[in-house]
Amino acid sequence: MRGFLLIIFLSLLFSSCNSAPIKDPELHKLVVLLVGSFSNKEQAENDSSFASLHMTNTRIWEERIGYWVYSEVSDANKDHYIYSQRIINYERLDSSTLKGTSYEIPNIEEYNTDQKKSTFLSNLTPDSLEIRAGCQVYFKKKTSTIYSGKTNKGSCTNALDYIDYTTSTYVISKDNISIWTKGYNNNRKQVWGKINGPYKYKRLSIKKQLF
Repeated sequence: MRGFLLIIFLSLLFSSCNSAPIKDPELHKLVVLLVGSFSNKEQAENDSSFASLHMTNTRIWEERIGYWVYSEVSDANKDHYIYSQRIINYERLDSSTLKGTSYEIPNIEEYNTDQKKSTFLSNLTPDSLEIRAGCQVYFKKKTSTIYSGKTNKGSCTNALDYIDYTTSTYVISKDNISIWTKGYNNNRKQVWGKINGPYKYKRLSIKKQLF
């Protein structure tokens, strides 16, 4: 992971010298708040019902139109097992709403060494991704440094037989990201996910300052 992040760091550093003017400051700020390395270690130490996780959000494809972010969540202990890998496109929906569209990465498990992952993501194209239909997250600005987001209820279907759909709510603030994802059955009863609150991640890096 360190090697992969170093490659991305250097590409961000050199590209920032010739960066284009920011067209949408609010959208840009949301992405700045999201990008970096985060951990819920403190939460897991205080409440053993929460797994200790590490989340890394890395901006990619800066030469392409829009804001694209590679997001990875892994186990912070043991063998650093990777739970999820997504590419998310952030864009403006309307005057008050920003949207994050999540995509599956085909065959990503074949490229989980740092060097292979960096090469794979560089050569990947948006049209090869598989959209997670109905799982878009819609963000609203609450204060100058706080955004809240959520999926539409009932639209994000799940492949597991006992889960009909999932919902996710987000609170994004300076150096903190909270995410609460829950799964429901056909009777709208929660059958998966935390009952007692969201996962609360705190920033480990300051990569957002590279924008």
